Amino acid sequence: MFVDVPLVVAAVPEHPLMAAYPDGGAVSSAALAGHRLIGLQHVIGMRAVLERLCAGAGFRPQVVFEAAASDALARLAARDLGVGVGVLPGPGPHPGLRALTLADPRARAALVRRAQGPLGPAARELLGRLREELRAGRRMRGRNRAGARVSCAGRRGSRCARR
Repeated sequence: MFVDVPLVVAAVPEHPLMAAYPDGGAVSSAALAGHRLIGLQHVIGMRAVLERLCAGAGFRPQVVFEAAASDALARLAARDLGVGVGVLPGPGPHPGLRALTLADPRARAALVRRAQGPLGPAARELLGRLREELRAGRRMRGRNRAGARVSCAGRRGSRCARR
């Protein structure tokens, strides 16, 4: 099961980076150079994505804060502590923030589980919620309520492929 979500840059509407895109549009990773950035922690994997993007644009990111979760990233950016780079929680809107899509990458989350064997209560709950999102995404032509494309990739005959 895969969920494909666009990466965004988020800051207070008055931030110079947001002012450079008055009509919206996608922000290039090169445009992040020289800005104080808020990233997600290394253990989440998004920090490595940010560092690769910046290296590809020829600079090292100036990460001033690391957030443990997307909602913390949004709160830090809304307090004008820097430009948040990552995935925002939920469909929005996010009070005090303006978010623009990052032109380069997309974030992809994958879930793999054993085909046989017991599942604990937390795993059952997670799978149930993911299946609900997947069904909602298919009813909405491949997009979930947050606007992310949702798809299911599984081998023929797998639970995922049958749903």
